[in-house]
Amino acid sequence: MASTEPQSTLDAVPEPQSTTAPAPTTTTSTTTTSTTLPTSIVILGGNLAGLGVLHTLARHTIPALQRLPSQPQYKITLITPNSHFFFKPASPRALIHPDLLPGGEKHIFRDLSDAVKQYGELVTVMKAYATDVDTSKKEVTIKHVDTNSHSDSAEGTSAVRYDALIIATGTKARSAAWTMPGQGTEGLHAAEDATKREWQGIRTKLKNLQAGTHPHHSILIAGGGPVGVETTGEIATLLKAMGKTEGVTITLLSGTDRLLNRNCNESLGRKAEAYLKKNFGSLVEVKHGGIKVVSVCDSVIEGGEQTETTVELSDGTSRTVGLYIDATGGSGNADGFLPTTWLDASSRVITKDDFFRVRGSGSAEETDHQADGIYAVGDVVSGSDNTLISTNFQVPVVCSSIGVDLAAKILHPEGGEGQSSGVKLPAALKQKTFKNKMAGTLLVPIGPGGGVGQILGWGVPSLMVKAAKAKNFLVDMVEPAVTGSQWK
Repeated sequence: MASTEPQSTLDAVPEPQSTTAPAPTTTTSTTTTSTTLPTSIVILGGNLAGLGVLHTLARHTIPALQRLPSQPQYKITLITPNSHFFFKPASPRALIHPDLLPGGEKHIFRDLSDAVKQYGELVTVMKAYATDVDTSKKEVTIKHVDTNSHSDSAEGTSAVRYDALIIATGTKARSAAWTMPGQGTEGLHAAEDATKREWQGIRTKLKNLQAGTHPHHSILIAGGGPVGVETTGEIATLLKAMGKTEGVTITLLSGTDRLLNRNCNESLGRKAEAYLKKNFGSLVEVKHGGIKVVSVCDSVIEGGEQTETTVELSDGTSRTVGLYIDATGGSGNADGFLPTTWLDASSRVITKDDFFRVRGSGSAEETDHQADGIYAVGDVVSGSDNTLISTNFQVPVVCSSIGVDLAAKILHPEGGEGQSSGVKLPAALKQKTFKNKMAGTLLVPIGPGGGVGQILGWGVPSLMVKAAKAKNFLVDMVEPAVTGSQWK
């Protein structure tokens, strides 16, 4: 899938060992007793990127490393505050039309045990989030979501040793509707509860609008990216199908000069706006001009049974609406545990090359050895286009980087360069280079009937968008992502 750098051809290697992590090996002599700990691989984040890395390491990288002469043992620790995997791409459909998703809403929330149970003792899941990384000790400090589990201190924190640390924490949105809360959600039984509560609140307000019992008949959606456009299409389709469009206006704030202003041709945004106008008429209005939301205030309407939302806008105006949905872009979810010098302005992790090794505090020309053994993958990577496609191309590359670096420690424990005579590196340990072979691809459903899109920069018809995504919002990808069959 991605290109590989050439490696020299040397002698054959032993057969792979089991990927089950054993207890530490103890070696005893007449003078000393030493304990060899398994190589510790820590993954922060348990969604698409994190699970992709876990499956690839467990199925390919670790078996390949265990074919090396020393036959080392390994342990993977997955650290996430969430007990479930959440298939975020399907959120707009699950929020408004869960009955149209195969398997319903519950299909996009999958227990993480479904992903890791196949690997036995090799993988441990810790329900926690990172609060600090000590590069001198090679430890991650974590805070446990359930304070009485896995904790060796009264504060519910502990340290996890790492030899390789993978940051796959994704992004954090202003609304829990689009991403499950992470850091700071220790009071929740499960972080997915916050997302479901947010969904239920939106659905309740939408029902009140449909029933005509709310004094405000307007809906304001902030964010002109794919999520905002898709959500607008889902709501407009619902209201139109139920004949509840009279007096209702859905306003979509692009926040820029057009819809879909990232990762696509300029014409795609114009096509999306034209699609909304053609299919929904005056029900939907799109506002440009860089108008952004300054503040949001919810208040209880007289009678106490319903609420209204007053939104202050950057052009000095304000709107009071029956339903406000924040679909603006998120920021990187790494500022709570990494130095700011490691991050860009959006709190995403800066990598030093196309192999997803973290740059640290150095420059592009300088090496910061404090970041050795630390990698980033997925939406949290600086410069990522925040698409499922890009993440899927990143995963094999970052896993190859981890494999190459761990193999080098085995073959050259003193830090020497070059390959050891008599050892041939398996294919899984050869460095891959990132290339998004589907760059310029974006499909944006605007209701179940179709939408707009482009593949490799070329526009595609609405019927293709319907068949490829609008019909089921890609939920057929959930099972392979969770079970790991995607990475076989």
